[in-house]
Amino acid sequence: MLVTAQAGENWHNFVQYTVQQGWFGLENLSLIYGTVGASPIQNIGAYGVEVKDRIRRVFATDTQTGKSLILHNHECNFAYRDSIFKQPENKHLLITAVEFQLDTAFQPQLGYGDIAATAEKMANGKPITAQIVANAVIQTRQAKLPNPDELGNAGSFFRNPIVSNAQAIELKQQYSDMPIFAVDDKTSKLSAAKLIDLAGLKGFALGGAAVYHKQPLVLVNQNNATPQDIVDLCQYIQKVVQEKFAVSIQPEPVFVG
Repeated sequence: MLVTAQAGENWHNFVQYTVQQGWFGLENLSLIYGTVGASPIQNIGAYGVEVKDRIRRVFATDTQTGKSLILHNHECNFAYRDSIFKQPENKHLLITAVEFQLDTAFQPQLGYGDIAATAEKMANGKPITAQIVANAVIQTRQAKLPNPDELGNAGSFFRNPIVSNAQAIELKQQYSDMPIFAVDDKTSKLSAAKLIDLAGLKGFALGGAAVYHKQPLVLVNQNNATPQDIVDLCQYIQKVVQEKFAVSIQPEPVFVG
């Protein structure tokens, strides 16, 4: 099933619409704040699903020439929280619409234990549906993440770092509860949230900005934070994590100006 949505559509509302129509594949990406047009830029992902796996084409306008462009999936250079649209040299590409390849037969993606457990509880012995998965994701996110309408934030602020398997094993030996996710034969992905937590920075504040007390991956505007407060807090977190674990964590947002 090919579904095209305009760039200005609310992402969460769009995901819920697809679920209601019986078009599946995006339910794990429920309650991500933003627009459809922003989803390819960041290659948004959550709970084992990345939007790149569902994007067929991206429609854009070159603001320098005024020409319309159609970029197929392989032309977008999708990577972990990255794409061609995120690169500074391509800031003149304005996304206008996105075409998704969705399924009409539902196959749940329940690789994350907390989502699986919540979905099974909601199903109460009945088959798990896409709406149940979406509801499980919504409930989980609401329990862990601040509502940006109530507490200013940009969602997950840091990428999960990729390190050598040897370093991952060493950290696991020191911190038994350190989550490790295999990437390939040589590298593994660590949890940036866990690193920040183990560094003792959950709830830490600098200026008006703070590390969210429920989810250390999120930086919040706690008290009229300035842009510089956010930058300073970001850099401080990077410094502490680097010194404690010899791991570099990088921000997901692009700093401009």
